[in-house]
Amino acid sequence: MKYSIIHISDIHKSDDVDYESLYQSLKRDLDAYTSHEGIVKPSFIVVSGDLIQGAYTDEEINKQYSDVEDFLDKICKLYLDGNRKRCIVVPGNHDVNRRITKASVVLSSKPYNENLKEYFSQASNLRWNWKDRNFYEINDAENYKKRFDLFVSFYNHFFEGIRKYPINPECQAYTYTDEECKVTFCGLNSCHKLDHLCDTGNIAEDALISVGDELNDSYNQGFLNIAIWHHHYYGRPLETNYMDRSILTDLLSNDVHIGLFGHQHHFQIAEEYSDMLLSKDDKVQKLLLVSSGTLFGTKKELAFGDHRQYNVIEVEHHNGCADIYINIREDKNPNPNNKIPHWAMKALPNSTNKIHYQVCLKEISPEKVLLQIDRKCKETGDYIAACESIKQLEADTNTSYNPFFKNYLKEVSDYEYVYDNIKEIHSVEDAVLKLVAASQLNDVDKKKALLEDPQLQAMEEETLATVFTYTSLGVLKASSSENLLRGVSSSEQLASNIDERSIEPIIYCFITVILYILIM
Repeated sequence: MKYSIIHISDIHKSDDVDYESLYQSLKRDLDAYTSHEGIVKPSFIVVSGDLIQGAYTDEEINKQYSDVEDFLDKICKLYLDGNRKRCIVVPGNHDVNRRITKASVVLSSKPYNENLKEYFSQASNLRWNWKDRNFYEINDAENYKKRFDLFVSFYNHFFEGIRKYPINPECQAYTYTDEECKVTFCGLNSCHKLDHLCDTGNIAEDALISVGDELNDSYNQGFLNIAIWHHHYYGRPLETNYMDRSILTDLLSNDVHIGLFGHQHHFQIAEEYSDMLLSKDDKVQKLLLVSSGTLFGTKKELAFGDHRQYNVIEVEHHNGCADIYINIREDKNPNPNNKIPHWAMKALPNSTNKIHYQVCLKEISPEKVLLQIDRKCKETGDYIAACESIKQLEADTNTSYNPFFKNYLKEVSDYEYVYDNIKEIHSVEDAVLKLVAASQLNDVDKKKALLEDPQLQAMEEETLATVFTYTSLGVLKASSSENLLRGVSSSEQLASNIDERSIEPIIYCFITVILYILIM
């Protein structure tokens, strides 16, 4: 199973540029890497925060959200054929309404030493202001919680009828599981304590706890767990705008395999975090961390030498592991303030220009996988998906599960798919399925290919007679009885005119079958 994820972050569109130019550039790049670089069209969109620039008034902020909503709608149609379920969005520091936070704090009246002691406690409501070197305290907690309201309003409108964003900042986490691709995305808010006086990233422990069961269930099914948040997890000595990395151990203990984030405006790829004290299924728990650059920021948001960037992450899912291939897309326009990005692959010191990493997943027994496939097939009625899952299981285990495959293939009404998936005729069952498919398609070339099939010709007379009988019964499912009887009668009449003494019995039986196919 192979799919890809487009990972964008820190959109940062300035007022003097339009989303249309960004959209067109992404569309051109999609055509380029799917046509010439062998990358499959993305099946998921991940946006790891900073959807807007921010503003001083709610009206301006809402206008920015309206514009970005239109942009997200267009790229969901471009990449996902409009399926917004597969779009994962989390807030960033620019999605915090600082007008709200400024109105929710007052200068602390407590003594300095008392404030200092409380400031370093985990549940502190104090903030330090370097400009005036004073402590401030959050005096209106209920109003303070509303600092995400405009983001929540945008989110709920965009995903209306799909999912809602948790209102309580203490529980702002959600999951989306895609059964087809066997992946669970976990959206987290790393701006839990962030405001105009605090730029440090933080993920609420309660938020992670609220999705712990979903992540564990996903892990136990052999799925890939991907967490998304905004902040990077370390910075320069004088910086404070990064996330407390202790949360990474909590992510590991909750069975997260990959973390996608942004904020720092440059890529940071395939950095592995592990804790030797944590192990599961005799494997050391490891976390692959992937950062994306700013998608549409200008010179103001870009460090010297950095360019606009986004990632396309390819995933090849196997039973027990997943191969991850990271493609960095970079704006090659030399002008950092340009309105039209020129996307291309970033050159890397390897032959593929991709970064490869293998993630260890929980290995599921073939028996359990078969039960999962059967249960899902019964729920959805999608027999082609069941066939594809069996093929994937065979590839992962190097073991044939042909009886299970044929059992589902019999129920497939897409005869093109049936015909293409009978590669060789080894049994009556194979012959019947392929003959019925050819008959229903009424494809002259396919019928001719069957006529010349040496495996069918090599069958014994009695076997061919059985094939003929069962083929007749198989066609009965899709044809009227009258037409079927008319076809059988005509074929028998034509066959009776053949001089049996002039050919071998096996050839006679074979011609009878072929005549039957051609007539039907």
